[in-house]
Amino acid sequence: MAGNEGLIGLPIAAVERETGIPKELLRMWERRYGFPAPARDAAGDRVYTAGEVDKLRLVRRLMDMGFRPGKLVKLSDAELAELAVANRPERPVPEICAGFVERLTGHDAHALRELMQRRLLELGLRRFVTEFLPHANTVVGDAWMRGDIQVHEEHLYTEEVKRLLRETLAAMPVPGAPPRVMLTTCQGEGHSIGLMMVEAILRLSGAQTIGFGTELPLADIAAAAAKHRVDVVALSFSVAYQGAPLDEVARLRPLLSDTTEVWIGGGGCVGLKSAAPWLRLMGSLEAIDVALDDWRARRNAT
Repeated sequence: MAGNEGLIGLPIAAVERETGIPKELLRMWERRYGFPAPARDAAGDRVYTAGEVDKLRLVRRLMDMGFRPGKLVKLSDAELAELAVANRPERPVPEICAGFVERLTGHDAHALRELMQRRLLELGLRRFVTEFLPHANTVVGDAWMRGDIQVHEEHLYTEEVKRLLRETLAAMPVPGAPPRVMLTTCQGEGHSIGLMMVEAILRLSGAQTIGFGTELPLADIAAAAAKHRVDVVALSFSVAYQGAPLDEVARLRPLLSDTTEVWIGGGGCVGLKSAAPWLRLMGSLEAIDVALDDWRARRNAT
């Protein structure tokens, strides 16, 4: 260790901020794949080189396109760049998002906030959530995958959306009609915008909601569901989720009461199928109202 006192590099917390890859995932890849392979400073802490951070940025972009990390970490920087170019999204920006990326990359948080607030006022909360935000998420995701925006700009967008939704939800009256829905994600799923969009639709439709943030262990999900007597556990899985959603909810099911249903949705659930009566797959935000109507009809029939 004595030879590492002058080692220059980024600590793991900074790498997480720079790449958007959680620290736990970085450590797991190091054990499983041998990459990244950080040196250690005099205190024994991991130190990552600029080259490793650049490669991790490319890996993260390709993961968001649907590629698996086990394949990506074995590729050279040149091979990763070639793969990113070959899969570069080139969709046109919809009219509803005109000027959006320019405000995001202009580093003017107030201009970005003003645009989204204007869209919310013009469309109302339901259309803002079901029409504007899905397009905006796609536009930002495409720009990120092309390398047109940086991690900090993606984070700015995420925080502005969360702030706007949080403020809007806080101003709404608290509904008292069932079902009571718990909203969270499993460990390894840190994306929260989808959860907040679902909460907005549920609240507009009169359902009770309890948000628990992201990345709850299964045992904690079950404990919270029992304590708060929830009717539905709603879980979001983004396309970046590295696990298998159906396997995860199968492990959760025995921990829940027999009357608690599980609803799952998000980009990570596209194409999934299940005949389990306790599980509902949400293919779109519009499916939430259908699920609510169905739950209430079954509840009223008993």
